[in-house]
Amino acid sequence: MRVRSLGVALVLTAGLVAPVIGAQEARADGPTATISISCTAVTYAYTGFPNTINTIDTEQVTNETPGPDFGTVLATRSAPAFTFTGSSGTDTISIAGVVSDGDTINGYAAWTNPAPGDQATIQTLGGCGGSCPQGSKANFRWHYSANGTSGSWSGTKTAPCPSTLTMGPQAMEGDLKVAPGTLLEAGYDFTVPGNNHTLTITVANPEVVFAARCVSGATPSLPVFTVTMPTRTYTVTDSQWYPSGDQHSPLVYEGSAAVPDLCSGGLVRLDHGGTFTASVS
Repeated sequence: MRVRSLGVALVLTAGLVAPVIGAQEARADGPTATISISCTAVTYAYTGFPNTINTIDTEQVTNETPGPDFGTVLATRSAPAFTFTGSSGTDTISIAGVVSDGDTINGYAAWTNPAPGDQATIQTLGGCGGSCPQGSKANFRWHYSANGTSGSWSGTKTAPCPSTLTMGPQAMEGDLKVAPGTLLEAGYDFTVPGNNHTLTITVANPEVVFAARCVSGATPSLPVFTVTMPTRTYTVTDSQWYPSGDQHSPLVYEGSAAVPDLCSGGLVRLDHGGTFTASVS
């Protein structure tokens, strides 16, 4: 669904809004709409309407960026879009999906009473959240493995950009018992569902903190130990799993550590699993 072609299109930098002359130019002394566009929503401020019940027939937001996203409908309301009483009213609709820096967005409104009219604003956006644009959300999962265990994935959790992600505690490997010095590997992957943009997502300071107990029943010298992973930045171009969806791939074991001697040489029990944390931006 597309809005009808406008007579004149004026593209502005972020933070500036100006009306675009549409199929019917709004009269200065008649109904009009001031349309403000941000990275996550569009606000319509209607003025100059009769002092009665007024109905806006259509509110629609489209991506006008040249390329594969051109014409994508980001938000729409119709039949009716918005009703207000009095000469003025304000309505805000949220943008669905991801809007990136440099995207050109068209906010459009149309009404038929008291006379047919429409208004549009076209704006090129900036400051939409830096490397990971506002509105983008990544689904994360994590796992660990030692002594050839399966490395089963955790459940997924959504991390909006930017945010701090915490998952767990969870024990995907059950009642895992390991000797001190055993290599314990841990890692994660993520996906951005429905993504068709090019995004840059940074996963900073990821780590898993494991709760430790002694198989012997003794008290461990430390109750927890940590497997750290390096900060990494990913270029995401689709909705696949990054860096891999294969739980056995070495790409998804970003960190490893030798199990410390917490039980005087005895086996360490990891039946309480661990907690994964990272900063996403």
